Amino acid sequence: MDEVMLMDRSRVLHEALEQSGWENPEEVIQRVKRLDLGLPAEDEFAVICSWLGKCSLVHKLDQQQIPRSSRETYQVPDLLAVFNTTNNQYRVLIEVKTKKEENLTLRAKDRDKLLKYGEILGLPVLFAWKYHGFWMLFDISLFKRFNKNYRVDFFSAMSNSLMSLLAGDVSYQLGEGVGLYFKLKKDGMHRSDENVETWKARMEEVYLLDFNGEKNYKFSPKTLSILNTCEIEENTEVDDEYIRQSFVVRPGVGNMAHRAIESLLTMADVDANIHWRSLLVDESPLYSIADFQSALNEALKQKFVSYILVQHPKEYPVFIKDDDKAKRN
Repeated sequence: MDEVMLMDRSRVLHEALEQSGWENPEEVIQRVKRLDLGLPAEDEFAVICSWLGKCSLVHKLDQQQIPRSSRETYQVPDLLAVFNTTNNQYRVLIEVKTKKEENLTLRAKDRDKLLKYGEILGLPVLFAWKYHGFWMLFDISLFKRFNKNYRVDFFSAMSNSLMSLLAGDVSYQLGEGVGLYFKLKKDGMHRSDENVETWKARMEEVYLLDFNGEKNYKFSPKTLSILNTCEIEENTEVDDEYIRQSFVVRPGVGNMAHRAIESLLTMADVDANIHWRSLLVDESPLYSIADFQSALNEALKQKFVSYILVQHPKEYPVFIKDDDKAKRN
């Protein structure tokens, strides 16, 4: 166990002891397990921001504040993040939420306390909302008054998301017909049961087909990994001489980079649960799938990816500078 991992485990243990007392070992064990799981949404969003490539710093904010009376005035958000665009650097505070209903509600007093905390630091307050697997990042100003509280709906949050502009997220779609193809020549029967034939076979062709129908025999592992982030239709054809297998992208179905990370991390075991907290401490599993944007750009040139979309918000929050805004006709 390296020093960073040891420090993290020590912090978790110490925090559990402080919360549970030092006399109850069983309670400490249960508390350690809960703390080790962490707050999965916060951990997941932090890892995604780091992986997408534009975030130079993201860390959790300790929400134990004193004096206790300060809680009536200020609310500490979950994260502080630093994003770097081509032109500017943005330091922001982020409150993380997960909710599957199409409206996200914010109590008026919580909104005021978050804004006051942002004001004393001179930083904008953003919300990261995970809705059915989609992450959106948007300014707190999107919340509109609704009865005594505030709320934002999914459409407003999605159409004004800053995930692309700040974090580097993109949407992409592979072209129709793109897929991995195998052609194997039968050498002879290995075994034949009542309903199953097993053949000895030699691989004659392995290629990626682009959306123009051209065969590509040279392709990088990163290009192949993009294929694995998409919905695949598998097919096998057998005749007297050959066995042909294809793994073709389902047409008309796109994806987002921030959703692709989960597919890439579970490529070896689709049923595995991602322990996001461990990725905050040990980033090495992310190295093999790093620089996803360059892989997409390469696949675009090779005519595997049909488009890459960088989304800008419908309305820019006031802290976004003019040279980061899309030029409108």
